[in-house]
Amino acid sequence: MHAFFGLGVAIGPLIMTAVLSAGLSWRWGYGVVAAAQAVLATAFVLTVRNWAAHRAAPADGGPPVRVPIRDTLVIPAVWLGALAFGVYVAVEVAAGLWAYTLLTEGRDIGPAVAGVCVSAYWASLFLGRVVQGVVAERVGSGQVLWASLAGMAGGAVLVALPAPGWVAAAGLAVIGFAAAPVFPLMTLTTADRVGDAHADRAIGVQLGASALGGALLPGLVGVLISRVDVEALGPSLVAMSLLLMLLYAASARRQAVPR
Repeated sequence: MHAFFGLGVAIGPLIMTAVLSAGLSWRWGYGVVAAAQAVLATAFVLTVRNWAAHRAAPADGGPPVRVPIRDTLVIPAVWLGALAFGVYVAVEVAAGLWAYTLLTEGRDIGPAVAGVCVSAYWASLFLGRVVQGVVAERVGSGQVLWASLAGMAGGAVLVALPAPGWVAAAGLAVIGFAAAPVFPLMTLTTADRVGDAHADRAIGVQLGASALGGALLPGLVGVLISRVDVEALGPSLVAMSLLLMLLYAASARRQAVPR
């Protein structure tokens, strides 16, 4: 499911690029997506009664351990992890949101090609989640996470370089592919950082922080771009990628003792 999120957002820019290239209003792009959502909603309504038949059987071993939410919220790794999630989503969203502006206004790439480059960024996220999920099972989540975080920083450096447009486009693809396993693997390893008893609540905090980070920080990057220059995108991605590495390192070190 994480992988197909990337596939969906890769198709979106292609739809809008095709609509605009055909000389139609941008509203047609939203209309196409709305029609697809309507079909999906109809499919949900028609199949919802069958979902109960496919529910997993309850696991043996007794009821799960429950702890008060206040006990979870005093664990430093919970908040460090939440900050890491917020910054990660900010990098992912900011790169996809402002890449078109950078490529067209800062690197002299045509609108149609820039739209394809943005789709390629999201497609690399899809491909990375398909491929690196298998890799993580073989070499371990921790190693894949660190390699991915380093790859995100490296891709951000390529975007920040004052180089031809293809270098920035390649950097975006690197960011997308490297970022692919970060969200699912950081979610998967939550219990390693905070303990099994706190994992469910910590995941809720992390998801909330990811939504907040994705809503606020890309907007701040946009303000920076409008006040400074479109080239501010690259350094912003570099700074957030490095901050993400620091936050993840700190959260991984402050593991909860109780499991």
